[in-house]
Amino acid sequence: MSIWGLSLPRFVLLLIIMLWPSTGLKHAFAQDADAAGRLPDNVVALDQGWSGEQRSCWYTVSQGSRLLPLDWMRALETAGSTDAFLSDANISRLGYLPNPKSRDNAYGLPVGFAVDQDNSRSADLMCDVFPATCDAMTMRKPWIGLNCSACHTNEIVYQNKRIRIDGAATLADFQGLEEDLLAALKKTVEDREKFDRFARKVLANDMTVESRAELDAQLLEQIAWQQALADKNAAAVRYGRGRLDAQGHILNKVALLTKQVHPDTVHADAPASYPFIWNTSQQGKIQWNGIANNILKINILGNETDIGALVRNTSEVIGVFAHVETDRSKAWRGYDSSVRVKAMIGLERQLAKLKSPRWPENMLPAIDWEQAARGREHFERFKCESCHKPLAWDDLQSPAQETMDPIARQQTDIFLACNTFLHKSKSGNQKGQKIFAFTGDKIRDIEFTRNLLVNTTVGTVVGNFDELASGIFEDVSPTEAARGNSFEASGQVEYLPGVTDSFKKDQARQCLTNDHDILAYKARPLNGIWATAPYLHNGSVPTLYDLLLPAKVRNVSTSDTTAEVTGPTRPEVFSVGSRTFDPVHVGFISTVVEGEDNFVFRVRKEGSQEPIPGNYNSGHEYGTGQLSDEQRMELVEYLKTL
Repeated sequence: MSIWGLSLPRFVLLLIIMLWPSTGLKHAFAQDADAAGRLPDNVVALDQGWSGEQRSCWYTVSQGSRLLPLDWMRALETAGSTDAFLSDANISRLGYLPNPKSRDNAYGLPVGFAVDQDNSRSADLMCDVFPATCDAMTMRKPWIGLNCSACHTNEIVYQNKRIRIDGAATLADFQGLEEDLLAALKKTVEDREKFDRFARKVLANDMTVESRAELDAQLLEQIAWQQALADKNAAAVRYGRGRLDAQGHILNKVALLTKQVHPDTVHADAPASYPFIWNTSQQGKIQWNGIANNILKINILGNETDIGALVRNTSEVIGVFAHVETDRSKAWRGYDSSVRVKAMIGLERQLAKLKSPRWPENMLPAIDWEQAARGREHFERFKCESCHKPLAWDDLQSPAQETMDPIARQQTDIFLACNTFLHKSKSGNQKGQKIFAFTGDKIRDIEFTRNLLVNTTVGTVVGNFDELASGIFEDVSPTEAARGNSFEASGQVEYLPGVTDSFKKDQARQCLTNDHDILAYKARPLNGIWATAPYLHNGSVPTLYDLLLPAKVRNVSTSDTTAEVTGPTRPEVFSVGSRTFDPVHVGFISTVVEGEDNFVFRVRKEGSQEPIPGNYNSGHEYGTGQLSDEQRMELVEYLKTL
């Protein structure tokens, strides 16, 4: 017997999953009334449609990320002091947001640092990687990892007012977090006094000669694993605040999961801004380069589950410390993992209720509405709506109608899209499997890692959904080329003019002369754009005003290239990390101050005129260089209203 083309057992399982928010998810997401999204005393949250309880859930629910055992993280000191690694001072230094203790945040962990405890069959899945850890304390004890709010929650500061914006890009330094954490673990092993303090806190009354030796071995295992990740992700380009080569990290993690020796051809050297994520469920393409489709939605009894978003979230959790085993099974049977599919479905449904932030005239200077009206005329004159379709701040239903703009046309830094396109790995156990587990081409011995990622994410979800996925996981990620996107020019062409690295220049040539569909960047509605600085996909422009200026660097030069840019241009050196908001130019204060502990973004190498691939601030100009300064300010004023 079948219903809607599904076997009866499969239909029943599907029905149960669709009803989870009113059954199983109730327990995962219910919050005590006295813990309703409590914020630090000096922080005010904008009204974006969430209750305090929903906000609290967003900050604390685990998606299955497992960075370190919870008791280790709470006992760990910074490498250079006896201060707790999780102290508010250290967390704030790294750009993450402290979160007060409450009934749902018993340990006072920062926003997005979630406790994960696994009592299922997947708890022992990392015994092959961490045998001492698995034998001595098992993976069933609480661990700490990151959820999506760690990267998609921000605060702006204006005249001593701190404004919380949910769904906005963090200003945190993820690269610094990883480096400092590894340094702290190494120092704990090397400095025996530091190890003694660590062991007393972790082992407490269970301290013995044997348990200390086991803990020492466990630390060395964790250090070896994190060092392997660090070596794989090493890159010449510094990410700094508010940026991460997330796709590079995810692809490298997938490569390591195959436990093979890989061709070392593409580095994680294309850091991108964390995208703002309101209206995500309304978009057909997700991620900056549209690497995942978001079009397959199933609705039963009024509860909708977005399969594309589920795969996106799964891939992100894999990239930030989820445990996955791909070498002992096949994707169609399911991979064991720590990923929390049920929680991710609940978070995605909650995210679908998040409205974009409106400019708060009661906390920021009031909008000049007459000036904004003139700015609207410029917006229409330059046909900005042809790519950035209008969407009201509170519209949570209409399709976003985003467009994919080929990298050759958009002319922004190409390497986020290019690296994802070129990245290859040995496939290990995935060799011979179908890319989508149940359909698609067979995976080759050396394969594009993006295809291994699809196989891994589908297999991870199947491991949670059992038979459900066999009927729905098709085309969750693009595989076919879209024609007509390649660069065309007359005359002699130079790729990345001014760059001396011949390898990067050849990568640029390959990507700019190819027409694959992921060699493009997404243009989406601009509602809430005022709260999302720095701008462009790689965070290379500090303010909206600067975005309306031309850039000097170019991906390509030809023998018939036009004259050099004259007049004001986008800044090529600026500071990132200050939360102090500039309501005039719309962005964060970015003046470089000597001795300040913020990251200095550079388009060119320090002391040189050579551009840095990955840090280009070019593209997305479309004639705005013709604007006068007055017209730019009018257009900025209009963008505040969206």
